[in-house]
Amino acid sequence: MNPANNVQTMASSDSEMHVEMHAAAIRRGPRSSSRDASSASPFSLVMRRWRSRESGVEGLRIIAMVMIVAYHAYWYGIGEQNVPLGTSAFDLFLLALSPLGKTGVAIFFLITAWYLCERDAPTFRSSLKKACYLELEVLTYNLVLFLEYRIIVPNAPLSVDDIVGNLFPVSSNTLWYATAYILFLLVYPFVTAALRAIGPGMHARLVLLLFAIWGIGYGLTRYATWEFPTFSFLYFVYLYILLSYYRWYLQEMATPAAWLMVATGCLILIIHIVSCVVAFRYTGNRSYMNYDHLFLTKEGKLPVLLVAFGLVSLAVRCHRHIVVVNAAASAMFGVYVMHESVLLRDLLWTELFPLRQVETWGAPIAVLIAVILGIVVFGAIVDILRQLLFAMTIDKHFSAWFDAAYCWLCGCRLAQWLRASLQPVKGSCMTQKGGHHE
Repeated sequence: MNPANNVQTMASSDSEMHVEMHAAAIRRGPRSSSRDASSASPFSLVMRRWRSRESGVEGLRIIAMVMIVAYHAYWYGIGEQNVPLGTSAFDLFLLALSPLGKTGVAIFFLITAWYLCERDAPTFRSSLKKACYLELEVLTYNLVLFLEYRIIVPNAPLSVDDIVGNLFPVSSNTLWYATAYILFLLVYPFVTAALRAIGPGMHARLVLLLFAIWGIGYGLTRYATWEFPTFSFLYFVYLYILLSYYRWYLQEMATPAAWLMVATGCLILIIHIVSCVVAFRYTGNRSYMNYDHLFLTKEGKLPVLLVAFGLVSLAVRCHRHIVVVNAAASAMFGVYVMHESVLLRDLLWTELFPLRQVETWGAPIAVLIAVILGIVVFGAIVDILRQLLFAMTIDKHFSAWFDAAYCWLCGCRLAQWLRASLQPVKGSCMTQKGGHHE
């Protein structure tokens, strides 16, 4: 045989062997990846989420929760019990906590809405899945706290409302933020589709209308409520309408403008609180120090929104990824659910740390700050442990359970009957007759 033919034959056989080996490697690929996936740590998804988040925004989420806990210390320790405030340093410090809660709530929601705006066509299925998962988190916390409370205070009387509130925390509105946010998630796909459909022109008119009524008419006055949706998911819809227009159609706000927005809101709040203190000093009328008189510190008021929008627009410019910050921020919803529980908040601010008793201790302001930070840190640790526990148990099967339940509900006879009954018969007839909508 010709040596050249020999070399050619060997080369062709070698190339065929390489092709077969490459094909075998490709065939083995999925099996090895499946083995890696099966042997992967159950915490890998949690760790990946902690690494991928923006630490600037997550850090602001932590600050917002500190603000909310500080406000609850003031409200449950002073405001709800109608305890009169004076002009001592501790009382003035408590008065300064009054605008923090509503500002923190606005920040907390706007951070979530900032990323929800990025989805062009969100589905009801994904929103319902998120709402069900949050409901599961809230229910888990409420049941555990309820059992712990019965162990710690076994003889404490519990009303039917307390029991129902712990078993059905969302539907009973025991935790108003959780209820409002879950309801917002359910309507969020439809609101987004409607805002996309009306376009920038109609969206701008809607923003101007709502801001004129609720941002100015309600946002700067005391008695004109203009039917503002307090403690309602409609408040979140209002914020989403404002934020989505900015995110979709406007240029990014310059950093000096964002700082000016924050400074303006803070200045209005400071002037408002100082004027109440001065009025009390000169008139002796304690009503000036009541929470009802501090109308500019409530939800949806203009200075509150200025500070919240400005801080969120500043935080999203930071693109660092710090795992510790992101892990702590992921636990802030758990901090809210824990410390806002009806049973636990009464135990905290009426028995463990009653503010009038704290005032008699040495350095009461420092003690109260330490208590607030301690609640946040303790709640964050507990929720991180809850996330890890869920990763080993519920998270493994939640998607499959939800998909099975959702498919069953969509395929049942009732759903099919409703789908057939709600077909737009009149609209189709008008279309066939050549009618049009303005």
